[in-house]
Amino acid sequence: MRYKLKFNFISFLLFIFILFSNHLLAHSQVKLTEPTKEAPSLKIELQADKTSFKGGEKIKLTGKVPEGYRVNFIEITSKEKVQVSRLDRKDFKFYLSKEIPAFYQIWIADDYIAKVDKNGTVEERPVKEIYQKYKQDKKWRIGEFLKESNANVAFITPVKEIKQIDVWKTTVLRAIIGSRGIKLEPLTDKKDISKEAARLIQTRFKEFEKIFILTKIKNNPDGTFETEITLPENAPKGEFIVVAVANKEVKSDPIQLTHNISFPKVYFPVAGTSTNMFGPLILSFLICTFGVIMGAGGGFILNPLLILIYGLPHGVVAGSVMPTVLFSQASGIYNYSKIGFINWKLGIGVGIFMLIGGFLGPLLNQFVTLEEYKFIFGIILLILAALLLWQTTPGYIEKNKKERAILQEYLKRAKEAKERKSKIGGETYEA
Repeated sequence: MRYKLKFNFISFLLFIFILFSNHLLAHSQVKLTEPTKEAPSLKIELQADKTSFKGGEKIKLTGKVPEGYRVNFIEITSKEKVQVSRLDRKDFKFYLSKEIPAFYQIWIADDYIAKVDKNGTVEERPVKEIYQKYKQDKKWRIGEFLKESNANVAFITPVKEIKQIDVWKTTVLRAIIGSRGIKLEPLTDKKDISKEAARLIQTRFKEFEKIFILTKIKNNPDGTFETEITLPENAPKGEFIVVAVANKEVKSDPIQLTHNISFPKVYFPVAGTSTNMFGPLILSFLICTFGVIMGAGGGFILNPLLILIYGLPHGVVAGSVMPTVLFSQASGIYNYSKIGFINWKLGIGVGIFMLIGGFLGPLLNQFVTLEEYKFIFGIILLILAALLLWQTTPGYIEKNKKERAILQEYLKRAKEAKERKSKIGGETYEA
């Protein structure tokens, strides 16, 4: 009986324990299913005084930052895309992307103090000093500046927008003949895209000051801020994305601005720039008139001027001028054939080799940098100028009097042959 009572007492205690445990478990599950309160997100509020603009207009940006932070960078990205490629001459890899922004800038607060990590030791340097150093360096590298100035925290939109970057493995021989080489796996990892996208942006814009701009960003004690940005008159049309950045974690949501262009300004999608169309048209008319007099299409003069005056990419200029030469050369051939100045055997023979060069040239052009393009073009123009000047010297003119006499005789005979032909035709008609 005593053992039975003891057993019942133990069973009762066990029942109470199980009941209490279930109650605690249910209570804890209710707590677990309750939504946890999220920490307030650190977002910068950003507004612009206008949603649409014209190139050259000032745009005022205002907003508010969370307590204890300040705006240090403004990222501006065009939604228009262009194709950009570059050849890495260390490992001879060719990179190409059709998703590079047609316009890209990072505006940096001129009073910002950058934190530079040197061998584990963090040093503080005014961003003005870093900016001036890279501005004067002709061999500057975008990745190094982004890291040293801390502007890499504002390199945001290109990494999001670019899905992949195509890669080819090439060789010196393949590069010379214009071949891209063996196709490799494209870059799809965001870390790899971030590094290569920055290099492609540097390839597109070339100049340091076209990508990075020092500006005054007024950060007030109450957390508000204001600044002004100005986009160039040749900026691409359409939408722009603007982001204000304090650091890697604290930034604004993107806001959109629209660049409106109207006639006579026209947007060139391949070049990724806008320009007044009358300028290139008048320039082309004058140069091609002069070029045909010299027996050329005028492209050798038009190319460098379009690059220098309008800032168009050299590859786009070379490709765009080729069709214009077709028109000027066609009209020139017609008029020169009428006055009997064409040697068809010589022209066709030279044309065959020009056809081969015309096939290889565009392929090779994608491997040539703007600096190399200017250097090669400049040397060729200097040689041509020297030859033309030499041919105007008295000694050369005296030496070639015989050639001039032959030319006069040729013109005389051509005229006589033309008159005889017209007389024969007239007699046949009378008969």
